[in-house]
Amino acid sequence: MSIPIKPALAAIALSSLLMACTPAENSETAATGEADMAASSEMSAGMPGEKMSGPTTPFTASEGKMHRDMMQATGADVQETYARKMIAHHRGAVEMSQVALQENPDAELRAMAEKTIADQTREISMLEQWIVRHQATSANSASSAEKSN
Repeated sequence: MSIPIKPALAAIALSSLLMACTPAENSETAATGEADMAASSEMSAGMPGEKMSGPTTPFTASEGKMHRDMMQATGADVQETYARKMIAHHRGAVEMSQVALQENPDAELRAMAEKTIADQTREISMLEQWIVRHQATSANSASSAEKSN
């Protein structure tokens, strides 16, 4: 029985990728892994008592902050809540891009990170302006409804 080369290589690559994403379960790495997990959990937990797993990376702090801020972002309605969550998400993208820039990436990645910072900063401003307009419209609608009653 012969196995086609390309599907076999794809299967090996996928298996390797999945293994790389799975925490090691041997005695040598267990202590290090547990320390990393504890640090990551402390820095990345979305809500009090909530634990997040995964390796500690240069992005751990900004990811944890972004997730906490997104979970806590709420508004007067679904639209405002969406806008507030997206602001937190975009701020996280800006912070992660800044971390990437500190690592002196190659020119292509540097350009992408700088573009992300510019685009996301502009979108944050647009979302914040939308919230102000939305709150004013909602307040005017509520005031008009009270006057008609």
